[in-house]
Amino acid sequence: MIYGGSSQRVGGESPFITVVVPTKDNESTIAELMESLARQSYRSFEVVVVDSSRDRTPEIASRYSFARVVRVPPVGLNVARNAGVREARGEVVAFTDGDCRASPDWLQRVAEFFSTHPDAAAVGGSVLTAREQAGKIVADYYNEALWPMMPVYRVVVEIGARNFHRVRVPNGNNLAFRREVLLRNPFDEGLKGGYDEVELLWRLCASGFKVYAAPEIRVEHFHTSSLRRMLKRGFSYGRGHYLFYRRHPGAPLARYGLWGALALWCYYALLPPLALLGLWQPLALLPAAYAALAAAYLARGRGARSLAYPLLDILFYSAMAAGALYEAARAALSRIKGGAAKAGA
Repeated sequence: MIYGGSSQRVGGESPFITVVVPTKDNESTIAELMESLARQSYRSFEVVVVDSSRDRTPEIASRYSFARVVRVPPVGLNVARNAGVREARGEVVAFTDGDCRASPDWLQRVAEFFSTHPDAAAVGGSVLTAREQAGKIVADYYNEALWPMMPVYRVVVEIGARNFHRVRVPNGNNLAFRREVLLRNPFDEGLKGGYDEVELLWRLCASGFKVYAAPEIRVEHFHTSSLRRMLKRGFSYGRGHYLFYRRHPGAPLARYGLWGALALWCYYALLPPLALLGLWQPLALLPAAYAALAAAYLARGRGARSLAYPLLDILFYSAMAAGALYEAARAALSRIKGGAAKAGA
């Protein structure tokens, strides 16, 4: 069902917006999201919840009259996103997740941005720590890292192919597109792990579309405060980065990230044999890296957390590098098996 007024054309005062929410086992947070959507100052929208849960998420979402729940098998986030686009009736499709909470003016800001930027194919925004989690060091790290997992923008950023690897592109939990763009350029359903929305944004930028990030478009996210879950996310991002590289080997972001992963793990692999040979000098790189990172955090005013965040950086990017190398080894093994099968045929 449609919540609010009648649909109007994009470019007018009130583009009709479809909010697509892919969910999987979000029963503890989905009501927070739905309540925040019910409180939107903008009223010309609908909500499509694309659900793959085994818990009570669809039951809770169905209580809200403005939402339609579509069930899909749990085969990937991009599959759910594309299913939501097919269900969408809006000319703008805004994505968020079942563990987010939208600011009251979220959709108003999205509508205004597309109206004032007719060249925009997509716009994303800031993903802030949910206020209930503020002060928890791992949760705050998501926003306060030098290269944050959940971006916070201070100014409007125009993103294109030339600067794609130098800016933090928007996350898929606060990202809106013109629907016509998504119909011609769907999410890659073969891409699993992290980088699922990054791949589409790169494809759009490489094709000449304009993508923006705007600070006034805000949602809150219930970041995990668990170190183990954060490292699991890093591993998943690494797997996704390798798959992104396989699809777009010429993309600077893909190349630099993979080179960094290889360099990090070559360093780790060489430490034991070098130590056996009595060559301890390479070990000095770790404290040097820690000191440089701590200085960078201090310069950003992170205070006492400047001592902890470098350790989280080292752990997170080690997990990410492990994920990339795991996916590379998995792909190589698959090719070897495929070659052996052809040889035996």
